[in-house]
Amino acid sequence: MADQIYRCSDDHLYSASLVRALTHSPLHLGPRTRLLRCPVDHHWRMATRVNPNDLSERQLTEARQHRL
Repeated sequence: MADQIYRCSDDHLYSASLVRALTHSPLHLGPRTRLLRCPVDHHWRMATRVNPNDLSERQLTEARQHRL
């Protein structure tokens, strides 16, 4: 399964497999939003799944450098 790109409420971008994001999230607020521990600063934040087509190459690279 392909990785999903997430943006936390502090505007960090990171990637995670959908299965990992679903199993590591204690709170789901719809199909695109959940509470996840941000791998950039290690804080629990609301995160929203992002369409990779809406991101620049630099943003995609940043998201792939940080994995949940």
